[in-house]
Amino acid sequence: MPSQYEKKKAMLSTVEEEKNELAIKVLSLKDKTLVHAFNVIFDDLTSTAKKTGKAQYNKEIDAAVKRVRNGKSVSNDQVMNEMEQW
Repeated sequence: MPSQYEKKKAMLSTVEEEKNELAIKVLSLKDKTLVHAFNVIFDDLTSTAKKTGKAQYNKEIDAAVKRVRNGKSVSNDQVMNEMEQW
């Protein structure tokens, strides 16, 4: 029976593999805005594990809201249209 560590390691490798496959697809995109949006998502996902507490979490939420308000976001329709081309 696999240990908890082995299960976690297997899950992480699967997540890493999926992230790498998605990264390859993103790099092939020609829309710089969409690529930037994926970079922001990756940054947010990888930093989630490093949260130190409520204050850090709130700081990241505020930064995300600021990015959206400044127009640095992509609509769901744009993402769906781009995904249909894959």
